[in-house]
Amino acid sequence: MHVCLLPTEILLHIFTIHYQNGYDRLPPVLLAQLAVLARTCRKFKEPALDILWKHLQGFRPLFSCLLEGACDRDETGKLTLQRPPLAGEWGSLHQYARRVHSLTVNYYELDAIDNHIMQALMSASFFTSLFPNLRSLHWSDDREHFFPLLRVLLWPTITSLQVGLPSTPPSFAQSTLLVSLRGRCTSIRELSSVCIGDSAKSSDAIYETLSGLRELSHIDTGVLSPPEFLRLASLPSLKSLYFKLRTYDIHETQSNSTPTNFPKLDQVHIIASSQLVVEHFLRSVRLPSCRSAMVRVNYEDLDDETEDLYNPLDMPNLIVSFSECFSPALEKLHVEFESVPLRPIEEDIMTNPGCVFGFNALAPLLSFNRLTELQLDWIFTSAINDASLKTLAQSWPQLERFYFRSAILWLIPPSMTFTALVHLIKHCPRLHTVQMSFCADPVDYDNDPFFFETIPSEKITELSVGMSPIGKPCAVAYILLRLLPKLKHVVFDWLDDDEFVPLSLEHLWSRWSVVNNILAASNGGELR
Repeated sequence: MHVCLLPTEILLHIFTIHYQNGYDRLPPVLLAQLAVLARTCRKFKEPALDILWKHLQGFRPLFSCLLEGACDRDETGKLTLQRPPLAGEWGSLHQYARRVHSLTVNYYELDAIDNHIMQALMSASFFTSLFPNLRSLHWSDDREHFFPLLRVLLWPTITSLQVGLPSTPPSFAQSTLLVSLRGRCTSIRELSSVCIGDSAKSSDAIYETLSGLRELSHIDTGVLSPPEFLRLASLPSLKSLYFKLRTYDIHETQSNSTPTNFPKLDQVHIIASSQLVVEHFLRSVRLPSCRSAMVRVNYEDLDDETEDLYNPLDMPNLIVSFSECFSPALEKLHVEFESVPLRPIEEDIMTNPGCVFGFNALAPLLSFNRLTELQLDWIFTSAINDASLKTLAQSWPQLERFYFRSAILWLIPPSMTFTALVHLIKHCPRLHTVQMSFCADPVDYDNDPFFFETIPSEKITELSVGMSPIGKPCAVAYILLRLLPKLKHVVFDWLDDDEFVPLSLEHLWSRWSVVNNILAASNGGELR
């Protein structure tokens, strides 16, 4: 063996190259290769086994290592034990289990083992953990007769816990399990997929437990009312909170005259069923240190007869609520709308010039001068022209991802042109992803100093144009290659075959396809 391969750190680096390439869980073929490496020589054995067992999916791989005759399958196909494992067999299992840092247990994995396996796991973990180095536990099963097994897996080494307890309100068994975390997982930092609020009888005990977890910084929970949010966001160590905002009557709920301030929250993700409720809620709180905010309005659970259906005329007030709730420290802002009822709004809104937003509607966001990601979907911005976009780009010089008005087929054409794209290139040097509708009409590139003196952006590699009008596709492709030499593909939205598409837009698909063919043929270089 070459001397350079002797240090274990170098071997670990080589063996983990697939994780560095983006794999979260190695595919079977790579796991088999690691198993071969572990059997190659003693020097390879330890680092290869460490990587092979670092992430464990269920308990079957572990018990499959027992000697023949100890482990078998019953008449239903479940993995079972013929006898209790011997002391030496437990030692063999422990040499693999101690390497596990991440354990995922789902519904199917639990259904694949019988009661003998479960009893063996519980007896092995009674005095000491079978997984002494476990850091992350993902348990996605809410059946309470498996809770005793889950409970013995909860040890102080765990820093990330994701348990599938979505019940609203939580049952007594679920509440008891959550309350036990204070004595079992003292180092927990992330707690996900649990319902904490909506239980008047057990909420005090749950909040007392969470307050005692001194390192808890992230919670991903279920439905919260505004008072429950206020209580949870006040936890001393909490910096990140993902939750679903309970829909309430904003006319019956009295707003606080003085918004409540939460100076420690760094990230918030809010899912709601009403745009008006989100706006009302954001006006009642202040998050001056928040760097990342996502607001997702999902109309799927909303009554079709409610007055809270999507209305773009309400968007300016929502944008104002962002400027009131968040400070210039904000770096990421995502606003998404899902399951929007298109049919009722198609005729009245999608062709209504009165719904077009001008620069003033977006002006409240200019103070967010640290933005690196901005996503504004379902916002009717056809009135935003090149000069307005220049002002926006100058206000957000650190932008890296820009998603602007491309999530819907608005029938009023955009006012922006290629000039707007140039403003983004000039004033946002870090930008690499753009989603924006503009009129792609050819310009006299070589004779216009504004264009030919612009330094091309080699960072922008993703461009989505929505339903952008386009002139001569060959000329448009030429301009894109000059401005964005690394661009190889343009994404353009197109509705399903059963959707109505105006005749004036039917030509867009073929023209943008020509642009993509030219970009692909050029391989990102100059067009011949």
